[in-house]
Amino acid sequence: MDMDNKFFNVGLLLVATLVAAKLISALIMPRSRKRLPPAVRSFPVVGGLLRFLKGPIVMLREEYPKLGSVFTLNLLNKKITFFIGPEVSAHFFKAPESDLSQQEVYQFNVPTFGPGVVFDVDYSIRQEQFRFFTEALRVTKLKGYVDQMVVEAEVF
Repeated sequence: MDMDNKFFNVGLLLVATLVAAKLISALIMPRSRKRLPPAVRSFPVVGGLLRFLKGPIVMLREEYPKLGSVFTLNLLNKKITFFIGPEVSAHFFKAPESDLSQQEVYQFNVPTFGPGVVFDVDYSIRQEQFRFFTEALRVTKLKGYVDQMVVEAEVF
């Protein structure tokens, strides 16, 4: 009986500490004037990760009708915000570098283009490189690359 009482007291103390910490942080932390997107409800710390690992497409299909075109998922210590649909995608692609760092988001893509290209360079250089890409990737130009692409694929 004494052991059960200790576990109950420890549990109660833990819950009280968490509630107090949440209240104190809510009072001390300044609130942002920006409106944040709604967040996917999940268990703290690992809840979002478990839902995401079960199937991101399933999770997206469940949350889109409830939360709309823009919502955030907490994955461990990272927050991932989803933009679903063309009406909100423009915000992602046209956001200023100060609001959304493409270099950080697309860091995984550096091996695709190589070091010193696109997402491995400063914003001003990246914009200059995009101007080159824009011209080279127009539909009329891409049609001219088909034969070369076929040869590359066959050699591979």
